Amino acid sequence: MRLEVRITRHINRLFAHAQDTLDNQELKEEIHSNLAARIGDYISQGMSEEKAFQTAIQHMAGMDQVMSDQRRVQRVPYWTSLLQFALIYCLIAWIITIPMRVLMQGSAINNLLMILSLIVGGTYVLYMLINRGNDPASSVKTTVIRFPTLMQWNRRIWWLWSAFILVLWGTQAALRFGSNIWFNRPIQVEGPYQFAVIVIAFAIPLLSVIIPLVVHQAYRIVSEYEVSDAI
Repeated sequence: MRLEVRITRHINRLFAHAQDTLDNQELKEEIHSNLAARIGDYISQGMSEEKAFQTAIQHMAGMDQVMSDQRRVQRVPYWTSLLQFALIYCLIAWIITIPMRVLMQGSAINNLLMILSLIVGGTYVLYMLINRGNDPASSVKTTVIRFPTLMQWNRRIWWLWSAFILVLWGTQAALRFGSNIWFNRPIQVEGPYQFAVIVIAFAIPLLSVIIPLVVHQAYRIVSEYEVSDAI
């Protein structure tokens, strides 16, 4: 029997009594790819295909644990790192939008990002001050992360963000060029100022990429701060 077929059958048995939801389908795909990668690593280390398969599936828990897979991460380092990333993204977005202050809309966005940077920065500093004077034992305090849920949202948030951008771009295009397109008139841009207004109007929604980036970092750094006694 081909290895790929055996992996598929094993995963299907694990999910035999699970509901056929989109979340479970995505989780099945992720587990399938991880199991296949683990088997490939064992084979590259010199194991036979059969032994690699058996060894890999032994590292997989039963269905209950798969569906409720949780990771324990060091609380303070994890949240400190995540706040750092959030602050960096906000500051970059604020700096990028400084030239937009020549327009009223751009000035409002730049001020909003400056306020957001101050809030995130203040939260980061306050969090550091609160935990700086704690005893050394506090460094091993952990936070439980529901990894499958975070993994699914890491992918889902990018699709939602892409749909959000397309909707806003479509709305902008309809408002600015809809009548020209409807009456088959040429689209004209009168001078560099109007061109800048159009570019800024389409660029501003892209700044919302901060949200999926922060979610992605929350998912990515789990392995960096995971403790060995994860449940």
